[in-house]
Amino acid sequence: MARSKTPTAAITQSPSDIEEGMKDKRTPWSFRARFLLSTIIATLVIPTIAAVIFFQGELSSTKDLILNDSINLAENIAKQLYPTLAFEDLETAKDELDGLQNNPQINNSSIWKKVEGSPDGDFELFCSTREESVPQKFSFSKNGETWTDSDLIIVRSIQSSDDEQPIGKIVIERSLAHLEYKKSQFKRLGFTSWAFMIILILCVTIWYQNTLTRPLQELTNVAEKISTESNYSLRAKKISADEFGKLTDLFNEMLDSINDSNEKLLIANLDMEQRVQDRTKQLTLINEKLLSEIKERERANKELIETRDKLSKQEKLASVGQVSSNIAHELRNPMAAIRNSTYFLRLKNKGDDKSSHHLEIIDRELSRSDEVIQRLLQLTKGGTIKKELIDLRELAKEAMTYSNVTGDATLSIKFSPKYFPVNLDRILFRQVLYNLFINAIQAMPNGGEIRMDLRKLENGRILLCVSDQGVGIEEMVMKKIFEPLFTNKNEGVGLGLSLCRELVTRHGGSIMAKSSPNQGTTIEIELPGENSVAQKEERV
Repeated sequence: MARSKTPTAAITQSPSDIEEGMKDKRTPWSFRARFLLSTIIATLVIPTIAAVIFFQGELSSTKDLILNDSINLAENIAKQLYPTLAFEDLETAKDELDGLQNNPQINNSSIWKKVEGSPDGDFELFCSTREESVPQKFSFSKNGETWTDSDLIIVRSIQSSDDEQPIGKIVIERSLAHLEYKKSQFKRLGFTSWAFMIILILCVTIWYQNTLTRPLQELTNVAEKISTESNYSLRAKKISADEFGKLTDLFNEMLDSINDSNEKLLIANLDMEQRVQDRTKQLTLINEKLLSEIKERERANKELIETRDKLSKQEKLASVGQVSSNIAHELRNPMAAIRNSTYFLRLKNKGDDKSSHHLEIIDRELSRSDEVIQRLLQLTKGGTIKKELIDLRELAKEAMTYSNVTGDATLSIKFSPKYFPVNLDRILFRQVLYNLFINAIQAMPNGGEIRMDLRKLENGRILLCVSDQGVGIEEMVMKKIFEPLFTNKNEGVGLGLSLCRELVTRHGGSIMAKSSPNQGTTIEIELPGENSVAQKEERV
């Protein structure tokens, strides 16, 4: 049966297998390295540690032997020197020291006599084998032993008994050459052993390279090629007939089984992929058709809603326009009658200044109202907006005078900069402010402050804000306050704010409201920042 290369997709691996594989790739130690390291530990480290322990023990024993021998020698000499030092027999003392020098391990010895009357217990040199290298006076605190790099110094007291004060000291300097000789012997032995063990390690490594690591390396190389190339037709070469040879046979049999399974799996996958592709195409066509139908329905619904909203708005506007026109016509007749009556009253009370003053106010308000009605009728019939440069401060005060019927509300005006003209239709925009002030006054039945802010924005447009301290507007009502014929008041027809929006829009601006219950209401009007000449007419 021919062996074909199997694609990687035919082999499935679990996440744990992949993780373990990644860990194996990150492992820096091969079997050969680990085997070499274990051999080094077994043949070098462990014997070296044992040799060091043995060497330290031998050195410690040698040092103890030297110390004990030196202490016994110093104590025996100290006992013999008491009469000699007591009678200051210098010749006998030198003979004793010369006897010590016969010992090749003794580098130097000296006898010290206590200085009488010395408060610090100082001792002066009595005799020494090397007087030129010994100080003439020295202080000994107590007996003891001192180890140096080359000598062991023993200090013992010269006294008749242990409970008496010493009359002197003997100092013996013993050489440590024998100890250094042993150290050098151990070093030479250690270096020789290390060299022998290194040669042994090399021989063992070469032998294992041929008998152990070569079969493992062959299996490793084949496994790496299979992992990289996904070619399960590769087989490992059998090098020996031992356990590694049997392992190689089992490895090759496993590859045969995997290759057969992968071929069957590949055929099944190809068949499954073809089925999935066919089904996917069918589902794609169905989904595209459904999406197309959904988009078409959404577009139709959107158009239907927009058309309905436009018709509803147009019906409302037409109704409002018709109602406003009828109201205007109906109001003009009684207003004309009031004006005639005012004229006759003025003639009748020509000499009464107080009555004439009130009649003039009535006549002025009738003229203003007639002017507003006339302009609104013109707009409903497609008339024009007559713009002029207006000081909004004065226009606001004028509108407040007309609207503040209770006298409990106050107007606070803040401009930034303090003064600049705005290009507006005086009559119509005064009506806008009038409506806003009326709404603010009605929202504050107990009175309060109406704040009007005017400032220029960075984009060159003008922002006008009218704020009150009233009861505020609920969120559901906020969405409908600018709709025609909508009102939440017991008294009102719902035309005030819708008229404001219409007039602001005719001026090329926009209007919006911000409010929350018991937090007051702010109406924001944004107007074009025009610097045109006065009385500019614009067809809307």
